[in-house]
Amino acid sequence: MKRISNKEIADVVRFTDSKVIIVEKKPTLNTASGYKPNYYILDAETLEKEVITKNAYLMKKFGSSFLKISESIANLVQCDAAILDDRSVFVIFPNGQCGLFDQDGNVVWNDTLSYNSKPVTSLAVDGDYIWCCCKEENCVIRYSLKTKLSVDIRIGAKEAKTFILPTSLSSDDESIYVCCNNAKLRRISKSDFNVSDLGAPIPGLQKFYRIKDHALICTTDGAYID
Repeated sequence: MKRISNKEIADVVRFTDSKVIIVEKKPTLNTASGYKPNYYILDAETLEKEVITKNAYLMKKFGSSFLKISESIANLVQCDAAILDDRSVFVIFPNGQCGLFDQDGNVVWNDTLSYNSKPVTSLAVDGDYIWCCCKEENCVIRYSLKTKLSVDIRIGAKEAKTFILPTSLSSDDESIYVCCNNAKLRRISKSDFNVSDLGAPIPGLQKFYRIKDHALICTTDGAYID
């Protein structure tokens, strides 16, 4: 693996098939959060970096109505967001708070997503569905967007070992990737929902993304490309 950052990664947003926007946490004593976001585009093929503006990042994350949406969201980096086929935008925070914005950036609805009264978080898009995870219940859940997030499929359970403390999801055309227990990476096949391990445990694992033929791995001590 090649190290591309020695800082904690706050967010990753797809830019093109081979490029992603990375938001690093740059430590500072001058902000309430203790860090200043540093935005750049990474080319997974060449490992070249290109600095971009905050607005360019927000437009890619929230779409053309990002300015309107940003008026309703306090922490724009902390949440996960997905631009849906009708250009509406679904947003979810680590505490389970979520909402849907229309294509003009107006709030359609907001809610708190939970499972057995425990917060559900993270986000991976799968057509007319989204996948989220519930860390405290050791499960991953697929929700239907057509029926305002009704549960479609649940994989795992509190007493099962399928997913232990899942914290972060991502997706590509074939799979849902689940980061578990700060170390293990598991894969859900979209075709048959079979769950399998993907590689050896990775100490400090926080986020994982498949970018073409490469893997972007974010850990507690930085980010790597494999």
